[in-house]
Amino acid sequence: MQAVSAAVQILVSLIIGNIAEWVGSIKWVIVFLYFLSFVGNFLYSCGGAISLNAILGGRIICGAASASGALVFSYITAITQDRATVFKLLAIYRTSAGIFMSVAQLIVILFGFCNFDVKGYRINSYNAPTFASSFIILVILVLLIVILENPKVKETRQHGFSEAIRKFFGAKTQVLISCLILLWSMFLSSFIMCEVIYFMPIFLTLHLNWGTKIQGLALMVATLLGTAGSYFAPKLVHLRTFSSSAKETTEIESGITEAEQMEKQIETDNRDPLYENQVLLSLLALLISMVGQAFMIGASEALKHGSMPPTNSGIFFVAGLSITMLGYNILASAIPSIFSLYIDSNVKVRLMPSVGAIAGVGKLVAPIILAALYNTRFGLSIGVGFGMMLVTLSLPQVIWLKKKGVE
Repeated sequence: MQAVSAAVQILVSLIIGNIAEWVGSIKWVIVFLYFLSFVGNFLYSCGGAISLNAILGGRIICGAASASGALVFSYITAITQDRATVFKLLAIYRTSAGIFMSVAQLIVILFGFCNFDVKGYRINSYNAPTFASSFIILVILVLLIVILENPKVKETRQHGFSEAIRKFFGAKTQVLISCLILLWSMFLSSFIMCEVIYFMPIFLTLHLNWGTKIQGLALMVATLLGTAGSYFAPKLVHLRTFSSSAKETTEIESGITEAEQMEKQIETDNRDPLYENQVLLSLLALLISMVGQAFMIGASEALKHGSMPPTNSGIFFVAGLSITMLGYNILASAIPSIFSLYIDSNVKVRLMPSVGAIAGVGKLVAPIILAALYNTRFGLSIGVGFGMMLVTLSLPQVIWLKKKGVE
């Protein structure tokens, strides 16, 4: 059921930009996708009274609706051309997602106490939260109709999606490699997120016997702490960019020769402090994620060898989840912003959702890989360790981005 939803999300995310161009509006496509989310969640909740096909249909519809997350990247890059503002808006979007992911745990806990009949259909802890979510989505849909801007979509209907792809792969070698690295980084961020979602219930339920409500609180704490990453990311970049500019101005105005001043000015003009600082922040995010993953492995091994009481191991594991989420939120805020710098404005509406599509690929393959690794004799440790290996492989790629810069 979950795999079908992720697969549909990937497919729709790849073409949703094209659909927005064909409709002529990003706003109304987003609104329609939110309506699909309401329908999908409601149908999924009613599945027990209908059939398994209804549950499957609900998941398929929800998968299509999830493409709204991919189209948000096109929307943000369409309403402003200022790169710092794009990064700030993407960070706000990621922070909001983290906060409401935490709030969702409260909804699960609160509606988990429901247990009553509606015309013979039992409403309980299994379907009450999704019923509530579907109507919350409906309220958000109304708010979006009122609040969202309706940016003008550039008229490029004479070129299809295949033309946009051809233009993408026809770019300069350095630009193409940079884009592929950024897409890989987005896949990695999704994979890291799936590690948290996949291993949290396994460790806390099977190893520690924590109840679902305690798990919900643990995830709520982890996601709230993790949102600090996306909240402070633009502030850190702004602070570092401002400090770099002030330092360069001071150096130029200091008592150096005219030739040295000219050389320094040329060097300054060729640099892009905002880009450099976003890449450095991405590098920091990868390192933070590795620390969180190390905490998760440490908690698992400590419990396995009796080096730590179960409760302490659980707290240590949740700390690892929080640190990993911190790195994830920074990475998921910075990568789309950097990616937008490389995309031609004529095809940006079509190609920006590919970031969301790649994230969907991570959601699709991560559970399969993690399940296979967990079933080996090394268990959770090798599953999380594999994620650390992927992060390690990504470090030199991000360093390459920093070195090459953006053209």
